[in-house]
Amino acid sequence: MKNIFRTMLPILAMAACVWASCSDDKDDPTPGKPALPTIAVSEPALSADNAKAVVTVTPSEETEKWYWKCEPKGQSAAAYTAVTGKDETRLEIPVDMDVTYTLTVYAENETGKSKEVSKEFAFKSEDIMTELVEFEVKNLSAFSVDVVVKKSAKCTKYVIGAINKGYMGQDLEGGGGDIYVEIYKEETFIEDAELSLNPNADYPMQPFNWSDVSATFTEKTLARYALKDKDISESKGIILRSLEADEIQVIIAVYALDAEGKAKVYTKEITVPEPELTGQVAVTIDVPKDKIKLKSFEATFTADESCSRIHVGQSSAELIASGGKSFENMTEDEISAVIVRLGAEVPLAYTGPFSKEFANKDMKPDTEFIVYAIPIDKEGKIGKVVYQKVKTAAPVFDGVGEITAVDFPEQQTPERLPVDITVNNEVKFVRILWDLGTGPGSLDLNWVMSDEDSRNVNWYEYAVADLASLKTDEGGLRITSPGETYYLRAVTVDKDGKLSEVMDLVAKANKGNNGIQTKAVEEVPSTTDWTGTGALTLSVEGTGTTDAGMYTADLKVTKGNGTKKVYMVKWADEAQPNGIEDFVKELAFFTDFNPDAEPTGAISIVLDENTSETTTTEEFMDEYSSYWGGYARIYVTLDNDGKLSIADWYIHGYGTKNDHN
Repeated sequence: MKNIFRTMLPILAMAACVWASCSDDKDDPTPGKPALPTIAVSEPALSADNAKAVVTVTPSEETEKWYWKCEPKGQSAAAYTAVTGKDETRLEIPVDMDVTYTLTVYAENETGKSKEVSKEFAFKSEDIMTELVEFEVKNLSAFSVDVVVKKSAKCTKYVIGAINKGYMGQDLEGGGGDIYVEIYKEETFIEDAELSLNPNADYPMQPFNWSDVSATFTEKTLARYALKDKDISESKGIILRSLEADEIQVIIAVYALDAEGKAKVYTKEITVPEPELTGQVAVTIDVPKDKIKLKSFEATFTADESCSRIHVGQSSAELIASGGKSFENMTEDEISAVIVRLGAEVPLAYTGPFSKEFANKDMKPDTEFIVYAIPIDKEGKIGKVVYQKVKTAAPVFDGVGEITAVDFPEQQTPERLPVDITVNNEVKFVRILWDLGTGPGSLDLNWVMSDEDSRNVNWYEYAVADLASLKTDEGGLRITSPGETYYLRAVTVDKDGKLSEVMDLVAKANKGNNGIQTKAVEEVPSTTDWTGTGALTLSVEGTGTTDAGMYTADLKVTKGNGTKKVYMVKWADEAQPNGIEDFVKELAFFTDFNPDAEPTGAISIVLDENTSETTTTEEFMDEYSSYWGGYARIYVTLDNDGKLSIADWYIHGYGTKNDHN
């Protein structure tokens, strides 16, 4: 037995050695399987943006999936979160201040799992910012600014705005001298800030933008003035540079809230500098010929990569000309200085080439305009001003449509003017302009007749099939001032959409070049009898002014013998003593007078059948002027025989009919 035991010892020792060697070398993979993974975790740091713990987890190449959990120290209630893959990952974990946490991670693959790695950490309140927010004004120029806001962990959200500090105005209450008028007031800003956070349900307008993370705000987002559901990009923005002031102070204000809802306002004052063209930003302007229209054009702007913002706009050589010089005689520096002043608006953020259409009511065909660009680099420096002349398109009348004949049938009704128009087979539409003010030289008829914005305003378009209706009394041209001379112009639109030359329809009908006289309305003489004998006494009991600066007069009216009613007529601001009779007698209420009718508007009954005396306080805007007239109260009597009479009147600053000294 002893011999057998001696024989087994070397064999057992060899087996033990082999087993120990295999067990200690854990990094060697089992044949056909990967090695066990490893995992590393950075030291947790507090994010200044959102008060979260930030850590970077780095799994090894062998990792198939890894797991993490974070919980207050001493607790084990949290479940692991699984993450598939081996990519380095940044975790942002919500945490509370002054609480100790334990973060645990491990990796896994088909061979097995790695050792767990734990990090214990805590963020102390005293180690973070003392204020709710801190902010810095950067890259300030005449038109642009960046405000970088850093939010502390104690701040839940904040509102930011920019408001002009004030301006020099006139002291209306103290003699008319200069006085500084404050615009920024903290109590008003707080009200607007709270409205921005909690807009009205009926009209959810938000004056300013708010955020719950650190962010950078520009002149575009420092003032919002947009509805709640609008994106921040639709903010109105603030115009930093005013054309009417040499030095502008702006208050940057932040309204910050802590976790308990307590608020604090932080402000900084900035002075907007004068425009200085110190930047080096290259910009090109391209105006494609096919984008030039009669009253608009489109330009494409391209800047280099240093461009951050850009002003673009259009003006005219006449507006840019200054200092007694014409545009052609100005230097490039002089032109640039004026254009920079024109750029007093919120610039556009530049992210790449873009196109913009320029069109407004002042644009006319065949007219030269200036399109310009003012670039701003990323440091707020204004680059070289670039401009280009653009001429809008001229109307072209090369259509093959033709009006071959025109006749004017006899006008039967003053409200309609029939016209018989014959055209050739190339015509698709006829545009007709008829008005009192389009005699020779009164309009540029070429561009009006070719301008689509004039449709249904200056001219109306008729399909060829509808021309026959114009010959009838019911379908003729509508006349709004019967008896006046009308001028009629027309162009045809052919099947290719081209216009023919402008034609005088009256001349084409061989009725001369001075328009056509339309049928007048037959006047029906008024049956109102103005020979009444009703009498009254009008006296001015006193005059004064209201808090709003209006003049007042207390007017007392007393009926005389034979008077049944007294009407009062208000004449707004052009009353002249010698014009009162015509004014009153032409009012519709009196031309078609019905003693039982209830007057409205400027006419009222001040004394009826049952009252004999009254005093009213009347308000007037201005004193009487012999040139302009004034504000009047006119009294009309109705006598017992149903006849009217203008009995008396009062014009403020002049007096009554018989007492105006």
